[in-house]
Amino acid sequence: MISSLGRLVEWDGGLTLLPPLVAILFAMVTRRVVPSLLAAVLVGALVVTQGDPVAAAPVLGATVWGVVSDLDYAMITGFSVVVAATVGIMGRTGGTRALVAQVEKLGSGRRGAMVSSWLAGAAVFFDDYANCLVVGSSMGPLCDRHGVSRAKLAYIVDATAAPLASVALVSTWVGYEVGLIDAELSAAGSALAPFTVFVEALPYRFYCLLTIAFVGTIAWTQRDFGPMWAAENEARPLADAVAASQQPMPPLVLGVVPVLTLVLGVFGMLVGHGLMNLGPKASGAALFEILDASNPFLDMLLGALLAYVVASALALTVGKVGPAAIGKASLAAVKPVLHALAVLYLAWNLGSLIKQTNAAPFVASLLEGNLAPELLPLVTFVLAGATAFSTGSSYFTMGTLIPLVLPVALQIDPEGSAILLASTAAVLDGAVLGDHVSPISDTTILSSLGSGVDLVTHVRTQMPYALSAGAIAALVCTLPAGFGLSPWLLLPAGIAACIAVVLLVGRPHRSVQGPTAPAGAPQ
Repeated sequence: MISSLGRLVEWDGGLTLLPPLVAILFAMVTRRVVPSLLAAVLVGALVVTQGDPVAAAPVLGATVWGVVSDLDYAMITGFSVVVAATVGIMGRTGGTRALVAQVEKLGSGRRGAMVSSWLAGAAVFFDDYANCLVVGSSMGPLCDRHGVSRAKLAYIVDATAAPLASVALVSTWVGYEVGLIDAELSAAGSALAPFTVFVEALPYRFYCLLTIAFVGTIAWTQRDFGPMWAAENEARPLADAVAASQQPMPPLVLGVVPVLTLVLGVFGMLVGHGLMNLGPKASGAALFEILDASNPFLDMLLGALLAYVVASALALTVGKVGPAAIGKASLAAVKPVLHALAVLYLAWNLGSLIKQTNAAPFVASLLEGNLAPELLPLVTFVLAGATAFSTGSSYFTMGTLIPLVLPVALQIDPEGSAILLASTAAVLDGAVLGDHVSPISDTTILSSLGSGVDLVTHVRTQMPYALSAGAIAALVCTLPAGFGLSPWLLLPAGIAACIAVVLLVGRPHRSVQGPTAPAGAPQ
């Protein structure tokens, strides 16, 4: 312990932690992610060269070129851009709105409005931004009609945006998450396949999965607690809300076919490529073995390109949208992704420099004898949540902490068992939790905007719900998972705990009648 503390000011000791610390602290102070990551990258180059600015320049240049010229990174970038463009075309033709409208038919009354909003969020699983804006604006009139507050709608939208997109096998998030995992496994010389690690870690994604269950329980039971209970009690039904906002509904095919093409196309490419690479060994191979043998980044890109072509063809033939409008919609949808890609590339550079500083062995030496390996997932989850809350960025948090946590987890658990899977999931889940409750998060802001409720009201009303799900995820699931308990046992326990909290703490609402402005909506 004393020897470890004595190394805190050494270049191969505590100073190796300077790059991620600079990134986190600068982001907390400035609220600007890109400049903070850029500063961290510069500091990382100096730490690698032990403070020599002359030597740092070529190190930095080589690192940047290595990231920019990496073919896997290029395919991840292409996948993110093409999926965003496909979503943009669906928005332009009204396909996404048609998807949401179909979900809306599944229920009536106050419970039906909330459950329909929850299911609509599940239908737009492929992109959190699209979820926030499309579901919020589309389901608002239905919620008004049945007396569901806009604050409740904003919570449902926010809780089905990033939590779903983060765990979906086909979404604008998956390339980023798998790419970060791949970088660390490759650097460590691990034989583990990144896509397999991502898939096998899904049962450990306790916060995201419990949040989805928590939202569904709130919607079905119609019980609330905290500030949300007061907001719901103030809401009054608006009988003419839906009729006043009705517009001609676009054909459902404009939304269903591109999404199915994206999901089935990527999955088909993964399976087909895996079978081709396995050759004679494909006979009798398990699905995970087939996916291991595929080229996930290339297959995701090809599946996304197929979906884009199909969406464009439908826009031309069914949607009667011209080529110029398709191009404009595509570019408009890609623009918001450019900031995320800047964060992504800076995070990749930072991760590469962190590996060159040998921070992971130093962190492992600090943990040895001081922190039980079984506690690594829980500590990681809390650290990731605090970082994302302070910075408002889940992508930033993932990009900063994955290069620190995964090498340590690999040293503890090189075979890829519970510790590695739970720790990987803890970074991704903690990032989503912190992002969910942060008032400066993009999805928090977009959820309030799309749902028509002011930001402060949205943050105040949803925070008790998000923190409740987070506490259950941490104590009931993540902590025992570190000690080797199966996630398939912990997930039902966590869901049961969520239901119990809603039933025991939540209160039903008094019956209300008479139209008025929806609670939380701008006056």
